[in-house]
Amino acid sequence: VLLLCQYPTQNSIESADGWMLPNASDQLRLQHYASGAARTQFALSRLLLRQALDWFLSAHSADWQVNINNSGQPTLVHPVLGNIALSISHTPGLIAVALAPASDLIGVDVEAWARRIRLASVLSASMSAADAAWCQRQASAKHGFIRHWTLKEAYLKSLGHGIVSDLSAVSFNLGTETIALQATPYPDRYCWHFDQPNLLPDYCIALAHAVARPAARRWVEKTVVASSYLPLACQLKLRVLHYC
Repeated sequence: VLLLCQYPTQNSIESADGWMLPNASDQLRLQHYASGAARTQFALSRLLLRQALDWFLSAHSADWQVNINNSGQPTLVHPVLGNIALSISHTPGLIAVALAPASDLIGVDVEAWARRIRLASVLSASMSAADAAWCQRQASAKHGFIRHWTLKEAYLKSLGHGIVSDLSAVSFNLGTETIALQATPYPDRYCWHFDQPNLLPDYCIALAHAVARPAARRWVEKTVVASSYLPLACQLKLRVLHYC
């Protein structure tokens, strides 16, 4: 399941009473964020997660928590559903939450196309020579770089590695209709699927999902209904990945 929450950044959407989060542990952690922008991103990620549990898993209890391991990889722990693979990403104006069965690997990353970057330096620091050349051949080298970068982030998040020292060792083939992992220092026996769904014109969205056995898959967009938890200023996009 992939959920996206787009929110305005020009004005604060935090109420005068502050954010009210689903459980006590997250409410306590919220106090550690000094800036309003960081509080908003954290709060929206937890409210979006609560909405996902209600809509897709019929789990209305707020008695759950997000555990973070030493690599920064989150896992959702629910008293009834058990462990659920989880990935969260945010950039100003957008929050993404991806959920999958605990036996899967899941990673999501989002980035604004308009983000300011020093293209020459990031290409040399994080791309192989072949990937950098591919980016330079695109109509927008910056957009080519952001596509590669978000895929790397989503893939590494799913593995729990975070940003590795040699990013150029991870490479993708974006020259065909199906995105494929071309090189990695982390070989495994999973069946990997990579997607960059064109859901929002201002953002690049990358999803990495690994399953134990090959299976046909298809995206299904769900009708957005009014959220019980998110502010009215937020706009939602929901997609469900079905395997058959």
